[in-house]
Amino acid sequence: MLQPIAERTYLVEVNVGALSVQKQVNFQFIPQLEGATIYAIQSFGATQLALSPNGSAVVTTAGLSDLTVTFAVGDNQDYFLVPVADLNSASISGFIRMISDKKLNLTKSFITLQGNANLVANQSVLFQFTYRAR
Repeated sequence: MLQPIAERTYLVEVNVGALSVQKQVNFQFIPQLEGATIYAIQSFGATQLALSPNGSAVVTTAGLSDLTVTFAVGDNQDYFLVPVADLNSASISGFIRMISDKKLNLTKSFITLQGNANLVANQSVLFQFTYRAR
């Protein structure tokens, strides 16, 4: 299947803060993605981007395996859970995870620290959302 041309992309940062197993960290409100239809999601490790846009160190590729992300879809409390490492193109032969045109509710979405062996406090996780405007 050919990959569609990216209409718009937006890089989102989630800082893990202090480390604690099973800690959940919510996404912040992102006005550019409010009501947008998301059709692809990627995560990035420190090998792809050393510093976040805010100047924080980025989680290592090994650290991505300590995280899951739960995405809320719309307002109907429909959720899907994904290992963050599974969204890292460099770790999955360059593939980009495509999803079936979903309107994600990012303020109800969150990452969960499943472990902390490969994480450092105050590192950031980066997600790139490919989307169509509302």
